Amino acid sequence: MHRARGGPWRALVELQSELMRGGDARLMLDKLLTLLLAHTQSAYGLLGEVLPSPGASPRFQPLASSPSSEASQAQGLLGLRALMDAALETGEPVWASRLAERVGAVPAPGMSHLDSFLLLPLRSGDELVGLAGLAHPRGEADARLISELQPALLVGGNLVARWRTELQRRDQETAHRMRQADLEQLKPVLVSVEEGLWEWKVLTGELRVSRRSLELLGYAEGELEPTVAVWKSLCHPEDLPEVEQLIQAHLEGHTPLLEFAYRARRKDGQWAWILSRARVATRDSQESPVRVVGTDVDITARKHSEERLRVLFRALPDLLFRIRADGTFIDWNDGTAEPTALPPEAFLGKKIQSLPFPSSFIEQTLTNVQRAIHWGELTVYEYELEKQGRGVQRYEARIVRSGPDEAACIVRNITERGLMEERQAQLIRAERLASLGQLAAGIAHEVNNPLSYVTSNLRTLDQHVSGLLPLLRLQHELLQGRDGEHLTLSGEQLTRLRELWTQADMETLIGELPEVIEESLTGARRITEIVQGLRSLSRDDVGTPQSVDLNAELESTLRMVWNELKYKCEVIRELGPLPRVLCHPTQIAQVFTNLLVNAAQALETFGKIRIRTWHQEGEAVVEISDTGKGMMPETLSKLFTPFFTTKPRGQGTGLGLSISRDIITRHGGRIEVQSEPGKGSTFTVSLPTEATLASRPSS
Repeated sequence: MHRARGGPWRALVELQSELMRGGDARLMLDKLLTLLLAHTQSAYGLLGEVLPSPGASPRFQPLASSPSSEASQAQGLLGLRALMDAALETGEPVWASRLAERVGAVPAPGMSHLDSFLLLPLRSGDELVGLAGLAHPRGEADARLISELQPALLVGGNLVARWRTELQRRDQETAHRMRQADLEQLKPVLVSVEEGLWEWKVLTGELRVSRRSLELLGYAEGELEPTVAVWKSLCHPEDLPEVEQLIQAHLEGHTPLLEFAYRARRKDGQWAWILSRARVATRDSQESPVRVVGTDVDITARKHSEERLRVLFRALPDLLFRIRADGTFIDWNDGTAEPTALPPEAFLGKKIQSLPFPSSFIEQTLTNVQRAIHWGELTVYEYELEKQGRGVQRYEARIVRSGPDEAACIVRNITERGLMEERQAQLIRAERLASLGQLAAGIAHEVNNPLSYVTSNLRTLDQHVSGLLPLLRLQHELLQGRDGEHLTLSGEQLTRLRELWTQADMETLIGELPEVIEESLTGARRITEIVQGLRSLSRDDVGTPQSVDLNAELESTLRMVWNELKYKCEVIRELGPLPRVLCHPTQIAQVFTNLLVNAAQALETFGKIRIRTWHQEGEAVVEISDTGKGMMPETLSKLFTPFFTTKPRGQGTGLGLSISRDIITRHGGRIEVQSEPGKGSTFTVSLPTEATLASRPSS
């Protein structure tokens, strides 16, 4: 036995030396198995690794076998699995025959050779790292044999441990190569981005920054010492305390993300605004911060733009603020003549729900803010608030989204504007009544014409009826016979009928009566039209605008002012088809009345007034031109000025054209005039069609 194992054991010493020199663990496992087979004269064997499985039994992974075919056959035997389970459970040598005796197992047919199979544990320190299996070893498998094999088993445990280390190292190298490959692919992207990158090692104070971070401040690589202390020396002293407070809060875990803006001194001495965003990337076992990574962006240009905007905002006579969707005020500027009762600091950082405002106002504001943020559209609404010493004030708010979770709002006091609109409405009514006063005589004349021939026809009918009554009475007497009796006329009665027929001039009455009735009806209709036009011109427009045909409005207005026109001009109509417009018809009729009456008054002798209408680029266009005396440029420049008039005192208010322009402007249209002395004037009114208004986005 000594002769048999002398040679192999010398090879074991060489194998141990090779292990210490760092040889290939997998190849050395094959050599070790060869030595064990030679020393024990076993038929075949195997070496493998024990792999821990969390929550389950350990697994056996073969690493070397010899001869490979018989070892593979042995691995497939159910009896060998029982041996391995026992060895993994106890961590002690297991002999197949003794295991069978202990559990009372009876080998299955063809599996008797497992009676001489031996499994031996391979350890590294106190850890079971592998198993060595030997089939049919020579001699008794007793404590003496196992003791002799201990040096080889120790080397085997070290080899399996080395194999694990090499495997982990290879995995780490593979992962490192993959990370390096990813970094190589990412490097061109990092070079192209505008952000600077930095890494802060909290324990040592080392601050590593990218080339871009240095370029933001005008430095080259190597010009700044990579420490946090140097960075603090570049930070503006007014900004540093707040920045340090934010950093400390993030390091302590109070904020999930670190974000701050500060001024940093550039190499040329100028101050640059830098926006930094960072987070703790690594913490130790005690949750203390170890490593922080972040980015830098130069926001100097943005800060200067914001400052210019703030100057502009301060010049606006309105209240401006920014507010988040949850109601938190993040900016505030009150440029009104009478500031709010609370100072700006009472709003900044506070939620509107916590301020002393009526609940209805708070709910209305939040609803419109959230609507503007969600839909991204301008939201306009009005509300009322009672202000101490000034009573109820009316405000207009315009809100637009200014960020993913915020909106900007402009609030303007429109109380005075409402009063001005009311006064303007009163002026419009006064001008309309003045126009009615000027047209009153003509309207009376227009009514008198049809009324006169209606009256004349009624007199004629009265005369005919006076002569017709005796004939009708005689007919009534003759018809009063008994029921069922035949009515016969005597010669005397027949003569009487002929006399009354002639006296009543029935032949003339029968011929003239239809014409007299038709003329009277025409006159009555004419009077009705004039009265309806008068009522239309005199009433106030209330409610929503109406869909109107401008050609029909022009015809109605012409009937109203016809007495002003018919003796001074020829009216030429060139009315083209027009789409309907959405307007207040009474106000539009007032504009047409002013233009037509002015055109007639501009005619010094008998002339022409031309009325043209057409549809052009989503607008209904009305053109009223005259062949009058025209206007000088200085008159044109003042034409729409309130109370300006070229008429003699007492004949005009000077408000007609001014109010006409205001009416057309409020309807979204425009009024233009062209005139030359001696060549007449042309007024053009353009109004958006109903379809055009429907296609415009609502505010």
